[in-house]
Formats: sequence, structure tokens, C-alpha cells
Amino acid sequence: MKLSERLSKSPYFFKGSHTLFFDWFLKLVFSKKVNKGEFIIEAGDICDKLFYIEKGLIRIYRIDGDKEITTWFTKEGDFVTTVNSFHFGQPSKEYFEAIEDTVIYYINKKSYLYLVELSTNFAKFSIHELFNNLCEYQNQCEYLRTLSAPDRLKYIEKEYPYLLKRVKNKYLSSFLNIETTYLSKLLNQKIQENE
Repeated sequence: MKLSERLSKSPYFFKGSHTLFFDWFLKLVFSKKVNKGEFIIEAGDICDKLFYIEKGLIRIYRIDGDKEITTWFTKEGDFVTTVNSFHFGQPSKEYFEAIEDTVIYYINKKSYLYLVELSTNFAKFSIHELFNNLCEYQNQCEYLRTLSAPDRLKYIEKEYPYLLKRVKNKYLSSFLNIETTYLSKLLNQKIQENE
């Protein structure tokens, strides 16, 4: 979904009533194509950008020793940044890698804060998106850290079915904190149950 469509479908913006704001907004936002395997953020970077995924899929992960630990996936229609880096100016601890060809929009922090001050509705929209992401993070903490491996997979199947279709098993198993072979076994059991 295009960013302008996403904003205009929000209850905080009414069609045709915020033309001046959208004109300003479009002057401050940039788009970029990111090829599969390319990064929009790497560990150690200071990220002063807020990203919107128009098309594609991004894997977010960190490295612990020699192991990659997938912490989240973000897809079309999602806003994302590395929060501590964006807010506090700290180096990122995570990598944001395109695992599909991706189109992103981004705005730098200074421009974003300018728009928040310029438009109360944009500020409300931002708060709404922030709380959506916080709720998703809370659910992720609650379910993915306390459920058994089969129940974690059921949760993903119910809440994020696109992950099962678009993400390699090695990334999904890292995210679910289970061995790839065990994930394959669980997925094969699901296939057999559905036959």
C-alpha cells in the first residue's frame, strides 16, 4: 500500500481536507528500492530515519557470537525503525535486511518532528501507530516467550500467516527460538493433519 493511501485511510486525515499537509509531507519523504539481500540498517549504524514498507519484506536480526537471532519481520504497510537509535541516537544493535525486493519510504528524524509539530492529526496518527506497535510487541513477548514450540507456531499461523509463506524456515526457526529441524517436523505434521 502506498504511504499516501495509508495516511489518507487513517481516521486522522479526511480526504481533501489536508491537502497542504500532504504537499509538505511528500516533499519531506523519499522512496528507495532495496534489492533482496541489501540492508537498510546495519549494526553500528546510527539511524535517524523512520521507514515505511510499501512493498516487500524486511528481516530484523542481531548477531550473538556466530549466531543470527531474528527478532522480527516487517512487511508492506508497516512502519519501522531501530527505536533506541532513532530516539536516543545510539548505534543500532540490529540489521534490517530485505528478504524480498522491497520498496521503502523514509523520512529523517528532523523532518518527522517538524511534521509532528505542524499537524496535530499527524501527531495523533503517529501516537496511534506507536501504540499499535507497542501492543504487537507486548503480544510477541507474551506469546512467543511463554508458549511451547508447537503453540508458538500455531500463534504465528493465526496472527502472521504470511510468515509461513514468505520466510525461509531458518529465519522463522530463529525467530521462534526452535531448531530448524524441529520446525520442519512441526510443519510436516501440520501438512499431514490437513490431508
